[in-house]
Amino acid sequence: MRWRWPFGRRKPEERYTLSSGGWGVGYLGGLGGPVSVPAAESLSAVCSCVELISGAIASLPASLVVDTPNGTTDAPASAAAWRILRRPNEWQSWPAWMAWNVASILLRGNSLSRIDLDQRGAVTGLTPIAWAWVMPAVVAGPKLIFDVTMRTPESDAWGLSGTRLLSDEVLHIRARSDSGLIGRSVLSRAAGAVAEGIEIAATASGLWRNGMRPSGVLTAPSYLTPEQRNRKNEWVSEYASSVNAGRVPLLEGGWKFEPTSLNSVDAEFLASRRFSVEEIARLFCVPAPLIQLPENSTPADMATFSVLLTQFALQPLITLITDEFDHSVLPSGQHLVIDADGLARGSFASSVSAIVALVQSGVITPNDGRTALGWPEIEGGDVLRPTGAPSWPADATGLPSMGPKPGPRPPDGLPAPGTHQNQGRGNGAAHA
Repeated sequence: MRWRWPFGRRKPEERYTLSSGGWGVGYLGGLGGPVSVPAAESLSAVCSCVELISGAIASLPASLVVDTPNGTTDAPASAAAWRILRRPNEWQSWPAWMAWNVASILLRGNSLSRIDLDQRGAVTGLTPIAWAWVMPAVVAGPKLIFDVTMRTPESDAWGLSGTRLLSDEVLHIRARSDSGLIGRSVLSRAAGAVAEGIEIAATASGLWRNGMRPSGVLTAPSYLTPEQRNRKNEWVSEYASSVNAGRVPLLEGGWKFEPTSLNSVDAEFLASRRFSVEEIARLFCVPAPLIQLPENSTPADMATFSVLLTQFALQPLITLITDEFDHSVLPSGQHLVIDADGLARGSFASSVSAIVALVQSGVITPNDGRTALGWPEIEGGDVLRPTGAPSWPADATGLPSMGPKPGPRPPDGLPAPGTHQNQGRGNGAAHA
């Protein structure tokens, strides 16, 4: 049906169901037919990437700030949104809700939560809505709506079954979208890589279940009688399982077993499976060593990969979440801050080196550096040192001096070797 403009001429209940790229309803069209989201997540590479990204973002500290004429400062304790950062709803803590939120964006391209308000209109919580329960649509207005059409015990527990929510009643965070209304996950965009990984995993499972591993044919010396056929079935069931992989089969009456396929190593099956893992890691922008270390090289410092993960996988999602949170949940002037600086700094040694350089160059004070490391301030540490390294305490009692100091002269009037007894005269100057 063709779209017409304006929407106001249509009946109020006339609606258009939106496409969500297959994954919105839980399926993906790819190699070998539809693939469900649970089937894709059953791949260890997909599950590892989702767990790594969602767990990392959920563990980051979150806070609220407000705009002031002098910049931003911490929001007052009376701000209603602080309760969300402690516990968004009855059954989830903030880390649990954030992990669910990120996983929904990664797997289905969309995350949806109902915004709960009190009688004053202040935000009291966020109720998660599984994207598989929802049918998004556009109705007259035009307005984007979300109908919870699937009834489950979980949707009943949340009080969502059969409800209709408008776009301004929910926190809707979408991945990169084709239309700007509904997001699509990277899994739906790279369906072939996911389907191929599932096929390879199924092949590996079949090889493991088959104790004889290389498939082949049984050759009989003559045509079989019904009794011999039954005996053949008994023999296959006795020896063709992984439990009996170490048993030696006994072939009678001139029977032979002839393998007809190469084993997994010769067919480079393991290399194909490793490549599938790297493909999926590439989809999520996750450095492969974080989910599968290379066989012949172990990184000496994993901090480099932590920085790459933060910059290319975590920070884009954090930006999506904070911007939509500010727009849909918080009042004007308040902002959600998710601090990923700890992951972006890398190793402790590199962080300390950077702070020392900033202190010695006079950019920050020693106490600023100690605060960045989580250490208490010290007395006298609020002074900048713009001249570089700390000056030598020449006048400090009990410490050696690096400056020239006049001392007793020998009888010939010349300074003693190795001393600074020239009273400031240059080399070659006459001495009294």
